Parts: sequence; C-alpha cells; structure tokens
Amino acid sequence: MLTQIEKKKTPRKKKAGSRKEAPDVNPSLPSNGARPLRTLLLEAGYDPGDWGLEANPLITGLADHSQKVAPGNLFVALKGASADGHVFIPDALARGAAAIMVQMSASSSAGVPLLCVPDTREALARLAHAFFGQPTKNKLVCGITGTNGKTTTAFLLRSCLEAAGHPTALFGTIEYDLGTEKIKAHNTTPSSLDLARYFDTMTKNGLRAAVMEVSSHAIHQKRIQGIHFTVGIFTNLTRDHLDYHDNMLSYKEAKWSLFQDYIAKNPDGVAVFNWDDPVGREFAERYAKDKVTYGCDKPADVFPLQYFLTPLGSRILLNMRGARQEIRTRLIGRFHLQNICAAAAGAWAAGLSPDQIARGIENLASVPGRFEYVNQGQPFSVIVDYAHTPDALERLLSSACDFNPGRIIIVFGCGGNRDREKRPLMGAAVARSLLRNSRDFAIITNDNPRGEAPESIAQHAEEGLLSLPGVSGRYAVILDRKAAIRQAISMAGEGDMVIIAGKGHEDYQIVGTRTLPFDDRETAREILGELGFSSRSGEERGGGQ
Repeated sequence: MLTQIEKKKTPRKKKAGSRKEAPDVNPSLPSNGARPLRTLLLEAGYDPGDWGLEANPLITGLADHSQKVAPGNLFVALKGASADGHVFIPDALARGAAAIMVQMSASSSAGVPLLCVPDTREALARLAHAFFGQPTKNKLVCGITGTNGKTTTAFLLRSCLEAAGHPTALFGTIEYDLGTEKIKAHNTTPSSLDLARYFDTMTKNGLRAAVMEVSSHAIHQKRIQGIHFTVGIFTNLTRDHLDYHDNMLSYKEAKWSLFQDYIAKNPDGVAVFNWDDPVGREFAERYAKDKVTYGCDKPADVFPLQYFLTPLGSRILLNMRGARQEIRTRLIGRFHLQNICAAAAGAWAAGLSPDQIARGIENLASVPGRFEYVNQGQPFSVIVDYAHTPDALERLLSSACDFNPGRIIIVFGCGGNRDREKRPLMGAAVARSLLRNSRDFAIITNDNPRGEAPESIAQHAEEGLLSLPGVSGRYAVILDRKAAIRQAISMAGEGDMVIIAGKGHEDYQIVGTRTLPFDDRETAREILGELGFSSRSGEERGGGQ
C-alpha cells in the first residue's frame, strides 16, 4: 500500500509501496466464497448467538432483490423510497433463499433462519464485504465527496496514481473501471453489494488502488459501510440534492460523515479539504487527525504560486508544503485549476512525489463531458459541460470569460422531479453572465424533464433569469433540446463560444418514463456537419481551440 503523509511534515522519506502488504486472497475462503451462515455473521462483526440460531446453512451469495435470489442465498430486505423489500420475502423463499435478514418483524414458515437487525442497509454492506473477504483491506482507497468537481478530481487522481505505477480502479458518475472491464455508471456510487463485488473483481485483476466519487446519497444510505478509506477529499458544498436531504445542514453533515466515520477511523487515514470553500475550512478546523488543505485563492498546504491559462492548456507552478513543481496540462479554465489542486493534494496525501503528480496530471488529456470541446473545424468554440447546479454554472461561465470569446451563447435547462428551488438560482447565475457582456445570449431548454411538465420547469428557470434587470429580450425558450442546440450553433459567429450545459457525458434524456438516446456532443457534431463543418477541417486547422 502507498504510504501516507504525516501531519505538518514535508516530503516523506518513505517510498510509495513501502508498507508491507497482506495477500489479496484469503486462502481460508472457498473458491466461490460460500460459507456457513454463522461464520459469515462473525466475519461481518455480528454475534450469531444474538439470534439463537439452530440451523447453520451454507450461504452461497447475497441478494437485495428477490428476483436475483439464487438457491442458498441470504436475502436482505431493504426499505426503499418506492418499494419495500420485506413484501418480497415469499418470492425470495420460493427462489431458494437459505436465510432472510429483515429490519422489521416478519414471519417465515419456510424453515429458514430469520435475522432481524435495526438497519438492513448497514447490514448488507457489512455482510457484502465479509462475503468477499474484506476486499478493500490493504488497498489504497481514495474517496472524493462534494457538490462539484468530483468527477474531474477522480480522473486526475487516478491518472496520478497510475503515473506512479499503481493501476487504479475508478468508480464515479461516468463509469466503473475495474481494470479489465468498464461498466456504465447508473449511480455516482454503486450499491454496497455491487461495490464489494467490484472491489473483489479489481483485486482479482491485480489492482491495489481505487478512486471513487462518494455521493451524499451513498453516505446517508450506508452504501460505503465496510470500505477501508485511506484518503478522503472534500471539494466544496453548494446547493444540490435538497429533493433528498431535508436542508443544507443535513446535506453538509452527510458529507462530513465520510471524514468523521470513515477516514478518521483508519489509523492511516488522511483527510483533504478545500481551504477556499467556507465549508471546507469548517471541516478542516473540525477534523483533528492527519489532514492536507488545498486552495487557489488562499495559501494552503497545496496551492498555485503562479498559473497561466490559455485556450490550449494551462501551466501551473504548484507549491506542496514547500516543494515546488511545475505542471503542464491540457485541461483549461479556472475551475479545472481547483480540481487539479484537489487531485494533487490527494495524491500528495497518498504518498506520491511531486514529479509523479505532475506526470499524472499532464497525462490526462480530458474528462468526458467536462468542458469538453466539440471541434469540427468551425471558427467558434462549442463546449459541452455537466454543470447542473447554480454554482457549477456560475463557475463555468466565469471561466469561459477567461478566453475572451466574442460572445457566449449558453444552452441550459433543469432536471425534473428534483430540487425545484434550485431552478431560479440557475437562471439567475446565467443572468449574471449575460450582464457581463451585452451580446451574450441564453436558451432555456429541456434537461431531463422526467415526470414534470417541461414548460413548468423552464418557467422556474426563466423566473430566475428575469430576476435581474437588463436581460429581457436576450434569451429564448426552446424546449426541444436538439432544436435549442441547433439555434445556438446557428447564431454563433467567428470567435464566439457556444456552451451546452447540464448533461455532459450523458448519452440519454429522460422524458416521462422513457429513457431516450441523446448525447449533446454527438448532437452538436451532427448539426455542425449539416452546416458544412467536418472533423477533417478541424484537424487541418490544428484544432482551432
């Protein structure tokens, strides 16, 4: 495993990989992982005597969905937002479940052990990691949490670890990369059972490090229970997910739990906090164990002494507790600068040297859907970005101004069945950008409307846009997203910048109950092609951006 930084000390003398490592495979486990129920409970930290078990069936696997139960499985009944797994216990028994774990009183007439626990979500995670032999022990696992910047920071940190010679798994909003296979992500953080299985797979693939985005949902739902985190990174906290969390305090405390309940409990754990962010400073001050701070605006353990941003890339002179390192990167924009500092601080905390960090950052050319250029040789910029919160939109548009475009044409929308109060704030963020340049223009369109009326969603964003005087007549509402993108591109002239925000890497659009194919990048390329621009002309122009 990689060594950890010591609090308040500069470059470590230990080398990455110097700590003694235990073998990945537990020789006492059957090849298929099956083991007696009492043994599994003990390995998960439970006392089988609490249930007075008489039977001790061989458990062949775990399932949290009755239709996935195989003979000999332990079925764990979860209470979800739309369904209660306890209702499906008869189905699980019919499919051959050898034991049932519940969170509420239930009866079993099938003669299998019935285990009642206070929280089946926590129990599932503990059982899953026990079943797969604690696959995160003796691994370097880096968790990244915060509202914005998680994905880019994760890609950067993974690149740094690999530059240091450590093949690394990646779990995040875009994909789950296990080394020999990539799985399209359905959630930022997978379920606890999937996580344990994926960690087991990456171990078998020879990977001893992992970087993962940790969502507030995953923390609150205890999906990360059982993971041995070594490094935790906090990016920032702005309004998001209040359709799930009761308020900002609840949202903030969910993020804090990663550090208090996981990083702090690992003797080798190191926490990394954004010193520019008010909540990051609060967390850093609350956290009493080993920590590293980073920032761009305020001096921290890791911060840029100088930086130069151009449309072709960035050059940064980074200070890491007195060690200076020049970094060149193809990532552009001030918001990427913050992500670079976050990843560098995380890599530093994990024991990497400044030159390894520099190589890793330089090796990463781009991150899907994060300030991603669509270049068909057109004389203006087309950028696709995932920004879907007020703060992310604000940062995106502010960074775009750094490149002095003739004007910015922004296409954006808001998600349906999500935090409605966020929508006017996103409109207001766009309005502030419009006021910086009298020629800028905005188009409100559909994002993922889901089950809500698109007109209502757009109206909420429009209210925020009109909350600032001076933007009337400088925007349009075009609910068809492809038509909105076509209009924006058709309006662009030489030196302008078209920004398509909100969906980034997503290749679908959720309308009602249907998930339809839709990719902002491919749509933009198609429209540019219709207008006579080709990728070959882009190559001849040297990219142009």
